[in-house]
Amino acid sequence: MRHKKYLLFLGFIAIAVTLSACAGAATTATSWPGLTADDKYAYVAYNTQVYAVDLVNGTERWRYPAAPDNNVTFYAEPTLSQDGQLIVGSYDYNLYSLNADTGAQNWVFPDADNRFIASSLVAAENIFAPAADENLYSLDLNGRLQWTFSSEGESWAKPVTDENCECLYLSTMDHSVYAVDAQNGTQIWRSPKLGGAVVGSPAYGENGELYVGTFGGKLFALSSEDGSIMWEFSTADSGWIWSGPTISDGVLYFGDLSGYFYAIDATNGTELWQLPPEQLDGEIVGSPLVIDDSIYITTEAGILFKLDADGRILWSQTVGDGGKIYTPPREANDLILVAPIQVDELLVAFNQDGGRQWSFIPVE
Repeated sequence: MRHKKYLLFLGFIAIAVTLSACAGAATTATSWPGLTADDKYAYVAYNTQVYAVDLVNGTERWRYPAAPDNNVTFYAEPTLSQDGQLIVGSYDYNLYSLNADTGAQNWVFPDADNRFIASSLVAAENIFAPAADENLYSLDLNGRLQWTFSSEGESWAKPVTDENCECLYLSTMDHSVYAVDAQNGTQIWRSPKLGGAVVGSPAYGENGELYVGTFGGKLFALSSEDGSIMWEFSTADSGWIWSGPTISDGVLYFGDLSGYFYAIDATNGTELWQLPPEQLDGEIVGSPLVIDDSIYITTEAGILFKLDADGRILWSQTVGDGGKIYTPPREANDLILVAPIQVDELLVAFNQDGGRQWSFIPVE
């Protein structure tokens, strides 16, 4: 069995993870951008600033703050609210609300005791923001604290919810998933220990299952009623699963840090197909993007792939020379957006046939 060492950094937090083995290889990644989009702009949170980029031509609309402050850094994926706010967490322990159209600051929530690594979940009347201080904060849309839920581990993943219950599902570094009452922050259930940290958001199935991957090299299906384990799937080479899976038409798609990519039957955990590392050339950190019958994935080698529903590679595009991609791809206005690091471009837009449309390079 192979052993690999992965040294993955999120901003100024260094995460050293070791898989035991008879041979070793190491990869190092600095923190990667957080990326989201609406029908006008892509929003990129990276290092000392948040950028709004015009989807038509890739020009900068605004940046926040106007002048960089080395004490304020952003890596969490921004979240949009229905009333025009852009919610983004920082490594300075603050959660910021910006005007999505202008970049002006609306308010700041300063009460966390550690970094905001995860994206926030924004509902009609509340913001649910997990921090690395082991707390989940519920705020109203003006940034006022409503309640706090404390787990036993840091949360690096956006919570999810469903339409059938006023619950939040929160994955944590303590090897667990929690169900939390969205109205008052009380714990409804906690899953069994899953044998590894859960750093990706759960995927919610139409029949009430939750699907999470772990650093133990397993994908679990959990009951949303009580958190019990319904089935589990083990990755090849015990590859760690960083991001949560994407579910589409009853199939779960996800990659791992050994470079495998999988399609799994969501009903019973049966493998439908897999692509080995030799075909994809790099660790897979971000969740895939699924549009109709097409699957878009990015790899640590800086490549964007388009697959069909049977796992055939339709095309691939290398983004920059020597760049790496850890951020999941995003879709906006029929564009596929990718946010590489270690190259000049902060954001690159492709059409769905793989043609490069534009790239955004921040001007200092």
